[in-house]
Amino acid sequence: MELNIGNERIMLLHAKYSADQIREKAMAKRIEAFGMIAKLIQRVQPEDIKIATFQKRFEPFWFVVASSRYVYDRRHKYRIEVAPKVHAVTVHDNKYPVMGDINNSFELEAIDHCTEEFKRELIVDAMNGNEVDLKKYLNYPKSEVPDIAALNNEGSIVVPPEILSSFVVRKMVLQLIKTIQADAIHEENIYFSEVTLFYRPVYAIEYLWKDKNKKKVVEFDALTGEAKFEDGAIKKQVNKVLENNTFFDFSADAAGTLIPGANLVVKLGRMAAKKAIN
Repeated sequence: MELNIGNERIMLLHAKYSADQIREKAMAKRIEAFGMIAKLIQRVQPEDIKIATFQKRFEPFWFVVASSRYVYDRRHKYRIEVAPKVHAVTVHDNKYPVMGDINNSFELEAIDHCTEEFKRELIVDAMNGNEVDLKKYLNYPKSEVPDIAALNNEGSIVVPPEILSSFVVRKMVLQLIKTIQADAIHEENIYFSEVTLFYRPVYAIEYLWKDKNKKKVVEFDALTGEAKFEDGAIKKQVNKVLENNTFFDFSADAAGTLIPGANLVVKLGRMAAKKAIN
């Protein structure tokens, strides 16, 4: 089996909403952040709640596209019905007797020349490995990130993925691999046309209700403008060296763990090849 991993890359989704626009949205949700009790019973005023922290960060998810192709031959016996009066049939100088007790038919031995192709897309949360429905983000403007460390500036936080490329490659291979009953296999390969780590922009707002000494966090999607109320404190800066190729850890040596005992020929993409050389 040939396993071909094309160019791996990191892509940045461009924010639709600016920091100023998100700040306006945040100001409008100050009371809502603390729930209906604060609004209806405690009757908190907007000016009582301040924005304590305004944070921009980039959160990762994986998008993988792969296809498999199997070309093989297999022997097969075809049962062909004929008219009741037929007692034998000659095909290419070979004479086949008709079996009158089985629907007046004869068996023709042949070789099937087969081709099967499959294609899958996979979107995985890069923090926990769960499949997620984030396909809507793929249509937003985006650009390739040549240096991931460059995003980690002006107070922005780049969240490093907990899930690396080997995990999503293995997950996809297990979906595409197929056991074939064949007499001869001519082609058996899986091709990854895209192994992309996407980063999407998120703004996190921490509100402070000073009189009650309470804090709440609301996250705003910088692509859709949607708000999500979060429990706990705002996420802190992660002190970790960020390099593009560290997220792409799949290697030829590790390929054997995908399908133990299989004879794999592996062709690596740009990131994985670079890591192997280094």
